[in-house]
Amino acid sequence: MNDLRRFLIEALTRVANGGDIDNAELDVAVPDPFVLHPVERTAWRELSHWADDDDIRTKDARYAILKRKRMRDCLLELKGASR
Repeated sequence: MNDLRRFLIEALTRVANGGDIDNAELDVAVPDPFVLHPVERTAWRELSHWADDDDIRTKDARYAILKRKRMRDCLLELKGASR
């Protein structure tokens, strides 16, 4: 497993379990998302949306629940693709 995929799995797990990520952390860890495998890029995109959508999550708790579920889905896809 490469370092980028390891980071994505850790970040998805953290957010899915109630944690957070911001754009600065995401940009440092994945400076060029175009080098990612398609399933990794999907995970990165979901994390990026999460980092951008803090104002929406603040106003709508259901949105946060939905997005955390999406993180878990991406995590399963990412782990499945590494087999």
